[in-house]
Amino acid sequence: MSLSDQELTLLKSSLESRFVPHLPALIDQKKPASEQITKNCSRALSAFVIKHIADLSEKEACKYVTDDFDDKGIDAIYYQASSQTLYLIQSKLKLNEEFSLEEANAFCQGVRKIISQNFDDFNSHIQNRRSEIEQDVEDCSNIHLVIAYTGAKISVNAMQAIREMLTDINHGEERFVETIMEYDSEKIISTLSESNAYPRVDATLWLECHRAVDDGHTSYFGLVALKNLVDLHNQHEKALYVKNIRTFLGRKTDVNLAIQKTLREQPDHFWYLNNGVTALCENIEPKNMREGKKKIQIQGISIINGAQTIASSATAASDKVDISNAKVLLTLIKSPPESAFGKSVTKARNHQNPVSLFNFSALDEEQERLRRDIANLNIDYLYKDGVSDQSGNSISINEAVYALSCLQQDPRFVIWLKKEPANILDPETENYRSIFPETLTAYRLINAVIVYRKIQNSLNPIIRSTNGAERLCYKHGNLALAYVLMKRLSYEIDKPSVIKTEALENKLSYPLDQARNSLWAFVAPIVPPSNAAGPGPLALFKNQAYTISVMKSTMVDNFSLLSDPVIAIKERLQTPAQPYPIDSFNYLSAKAPQIRFDQ
Repeated sequence: MSLSDQELTLLKSSLESRFVPHLPALIDQKKPASEQITKNCSRALSAFVIKHIADLSEKEACKYVTDDFDDKGIDAIYYQASSQTLYLIQSKLKLNEEFSLEEANAFCQGVRKIISQNFDDFNSHIQNRRSEIEQDVEDCSNIHLVIAYTGAKISVNAMQAIREMLTDINHGEERFVETIMEYDSEKIISTLSESNAYPRVDATLWLECHRAVDDGHTSYFGLVALKNLVDLHNQHEKALYVKNIRTFLGRKTDVNLAIQKTLREQPDHFWYLNNGVTALCENIEPKNMREGKKKIQIQGISIINGAQTIASSATAASDKVDISNAKVLLTLIKSPPESAFGKSVTKARNHQNPVSLFNFSALDEEQERLRRDIANLNIDYLYKDGVSDQSGNSISINEAVYALSCLQQDPRFVIWLKKEPANILDPETENYRSIFPETLTAYRLINAVIVYRKIQNSLNPIIRSTNGAERLCYKHGNLALAYVLMKRLSYEIDKPSVIKTEALENKLSYPLDQARNSLWAFVAPIVPPSNAAGPGPLALFKNQAYTISVMKSTMVDNFSLLSDPVIAIKERLQTPAQPYPIDSFNYLSAKAPQIRFDQ
């Protein structure tokens, strides 16, 4: 199956930012700039493959790219001395196209030339490496062909042509690996996601007063030197807390100040005064005993409770506090963190401290998937408490919840955010899954937040410049306005490209004025005059019946549907069992006139 438009755009963004700057310069610099950009992105796919075959850096992988406007079918050549394997690579960055017979024939011709050490007609990228490649061909014990493609598949004829070459006894080459290494669309996207994953953390710890329990879930308990956990923190940072619902909340919280105070004043009593640390592990291997301590080797350790203890201790140590005598109770539980048991342990262990439903979204694998995808666009997605913006270019899960709620067709989402946000923030609920489905793309999330931010920022001067009930209408009706306006930007939000703020600035000003005037026109008759009894704008926008009625009227007016006869038909379809006029809101959302940036 081919990559989707969104997946291809994510891949290109990663290739352009991480690999293209390190590629050897194109031979023909006279080609049009647009052709050079497209060609370099295609060339970068070969470097991407080499990086993940050989575990090289982006810069190192790019050194082996031979792809150019005239490469004779060989896009990259890499020799791995440890396995004595010569990799010959061809890659095609084309959407919805099969790897064709023509491309296979060109690749086969180039392969035959390389193994026979006939370098005639090859481009200068290969000519410059001629002596190196000749030596690699002499030294290798295996020749492995690699084909990377983003289209649907390798065509039947293309595959047959390559297999015929591999089994052709006339060339006398016995070192071919029989199986072609295919980097298809699924493997490319999987590799792209994994490239943004935090590395696995392995550790060796010594437990004092240890005890093992195996009741279906292997666990070890004991005292560990706090300094050893601090060393892991300093070495691995975020990777040590991958499955924790929060990371370090800062040195000045009451709990963290108390931890540091104990370390300064009573380090020998630390483990008495601390709740301890809990970690989930992929594997636990007990080793030898020494001086009353048990050596434990751990693969894939993730701290799920105790991040504040470890990080606060690291802060204290950096402030020259002596923590060498401090110990802490450590619980190691063998269980995949993503398993149902692992999640239940994480949730239970964290209920002893003040946490919100919002924190438990960190246990949702979709949040980590989104973080990895968004990282390909050089944006940090912060979905855990305590994770700060290091890049200056970030999106928080809190913003995402508000922005994605405004994209829902169900108008109750914006009311819940005003009144009962727990209806949305609990990862166990259907509402949470509605805004964070498995199909949610990085672009939809990013663009929704960009639009939401712009609407809120544009409302601020309007709120400051108005008075009385109208001012309160815009202040407390901000989510209702965002709901209406974002229906008009759904086309741009769902495009596989990041919305440019300049384009949004130019297109949003007038529609925003239209929408807020429409909203006020329907709110004004409901809000009582000054000093009169009755619900004000704040109460209004927390009241479902009022708010839904006002939002529906605002959409009809703002979308120029006042004379649309279908509106009345849709209204008659509502039944008492429906929580809101479902048919009406579905129809209005579908009829929202789109604000297009390309018009």
